[in-house]
Amino acid sequence: MEVRFDNLKLEKLFVTPLSEIKGKQAFPVEVIKQFKRRIPLLMAITKLDELRALKGLNFEYLKGDRKGECSIRLNDQYRLIFEPISENEIRVILVTEISKHYE
Repeated sequence: MEVRFDNLKLEKLFVTPLSEIKGKQAFPVEVIKQFKRRIPLLMAITKLDELRALKGLNFEYLKGDRKGECSIRLNDQYRLIFEPISENEIRVILVTEISKHYE
């Protein structure tokens, strides 16, 4: 699956090696590590239902103002929020943000 990033900050966070990330970051280092692990996982799947089989991700379709978006867990507080672009076979996922859960 192709993954596109909603903003340059997220893309830069993914492509920059952890050892080169300097200064104060918007997210804790452990959250950044999980983010870097989850994106290749999203690239490897062919359908979103494959994420349901990986129970530790806590994959869910979001509701309310976030209807049409999905999320997976990065840790107890942070979730990776993304938007499937097509409905049947999802080929492109737009990664929208890393969000503190329930905020």
